[in-house]
Amino acid sequence: MDAISSGTLQSPSTFSESSKTGSSRSGTSTANTEKDRDLTKDNVASPIDLECHIQTERITKILDEAIYKTKLALCLPKLVQEYRTLTSVLSRQHMDDLTFIFEQYDNPLFSTSLLNMAAMEDLKAGDISLKNRLNPELGHLLYIMNSYPALKDKVEEMIQEMKLEYEETRETKPVNALEYLLTFEHFRDLMVTQMNTTAAEELAAKINTRKLEASNEKLIGKIKEYSTSLKEESERFEETLALKSDIIDKLEHELALLNQDANIKLKKKILDSDRQMVLATRAHAVKNEMLKEEEIEVREAYESLLRTHLIDEKNQRARRFKVETQLLSWLQKYDLEMGDKQVELDEFTEKYEDEVQKCEELEAKLAEQDKEYIPLMAEREAEYHQEMMEKMTKFLIEHAARVIQSAWREVLANRAEKKRLKKLQKKMQAATVIAEKKGGGKK
Repeated sequence: MDAISSGTLQSPSTFSESSKTGSSRSGTSTANTEKDRDLTKDNVASPIDLECHIQTERITKILDEAIYKTKLALCLPKLVQEYRTLTSVLSRQHMDDLTFIFEQYDNPLFSTSLLNMAAMEDLKAGDISLKNRLNPELGHLLYIMNSYPALKDKVEEMIQEMKLEYEETRETKPVNALEYLLTFEHFRDLMVTQMNTTAAEELAAKINTRKLEASNEKLIGKIKEYSTSLKEESERFEETLALKSDIIDKLEHELALLNQDANIKLKKKILDSDRQMVLATRAHAVKNEMLKEEEIEVREAYESLLRTHLIDEKNQRARRFKVETQLLSWLQKYDLEMGDKQVELDEFTEKYEDEVQKCEELEAKLAEQDKEYIPLMAEREAEYHQEMMEKMTKFLIEHAARVIQSAWREVLANRAEKKRLKKLQKKMQAATVIAEKKGGGKK
C-alpha cells in the first residue's frame, strides 16, 4: 500500500502509449498507417467508422499492454539476477517493496499475509504444489515494474535474446512461456488485420475461398483419377520388373559360365607367358653380354671424341674473343654515324609534321565541300531512282497488256475450236442417224 501511495507510480492508461510498440511483429506498421488518417475532420469518415477506429485503437492498446506485461513476467528471473539494472532504474522505496515480495515468494512460510498462512498450513500438511508459492503481491510487483518505461529497452533486448536461443534449441528444448508469447503476438497481429479489414474485403475473401473450394473439389477428382492410373502403371511396372529380374538371373547364370571359361583360358595364357618369359630371360642374358662389350667400345670412342672437342673449344674461344673485339669497334662506329643521321631524322620529322598539317587542312576543306556535295548527290540519286521506277512501271504495264492480249487470243481460239467441234459432232450424229435408217430399210 505504501508503494501505491507514492507519487512515482503511473497508471496503466498513461503507460499504454509507451507500451504500444511492445509487439515486435510487422502488424504495428498497419496500425501506424491507420493512425495517420485524421478521422475527426469533416467529410472523412462516418461516426460509425470513427467509433470502430477508436475501438480498434483501444483493443490494440490493451493487447500491447498485455504482451508487454507477459514479456516482463518472462524477464523477471533475469532482472532479479541482474540486480544492478533494477537499482539503477527503480526508486529505493520500490526496490524495498520488490525485495520484500521476492523474499515472500522464496519463503512463503515466513509471510504474514492470510493467504500465505493458508499456504503454510498446506505445506505443513505435505502439499508442495505451485499454488503454495504464489501470492497476490506478485501482481503489485508487475505493476511497479510496468510503471518504469526505462526498463522497456532492456526487456526487449532480453526477449530478443530469448527468442534467438529458442530458435536454435526449439527441437531439443521447447520453452512453453516463449511459445505462449509468440502465439499471443501472432494473435495480436491477427486481431489487427481482422479489425482493419472491411466487410467488403471479408465478403470478397469468402467468395474467393468458395471458388477455391470448388476448384479444390475438381482437383481432388482429378487426383483420384490420376491415382488410379498411377496404381495401374505401378502394377504394370512391377510385372515388367519381375520379367526383367528373370532375365537378369538368366544373364547372371550365363555370366558365371563365361567366367569359368575365362578362368580356364587365363590359366593357359599364364602358362604360355611363363614359358615365353623364361625364353626371353635367356635371350636378354646373351644380349646383356653383347651390350657390355659395346659399352667398352663406346667409352673408348667417347674419350677420343672428348679430346677432339676440348681442342675445338679452345679454338672457338679464341675466335669468340676476336669477334667480340670487332663488335665493339663496330658499335663505336655506329654511334658516331647515328649522331649525324639523327640530325637528318629531326629535319625529316619537321617536314613530315608540316605535310600532315596541310593534309588536315585539306581534309577540313573537303568536309565543307561534302556538306554541299552529298545533298546534291542525294537529289540526283532520288531523281535517277524516280526515273527508273517510271520506266519499270511503264514496262510492267506494257508487259501486262501483252499478256492479256495473248490470253484473249487463246480464249478466242478455244471458242472457235469448241464451235468447230460442235459442228463435227452434229455432222457425226446426222451421219449415224442416216446410217441407222438405211440399215432398217434393208432389213
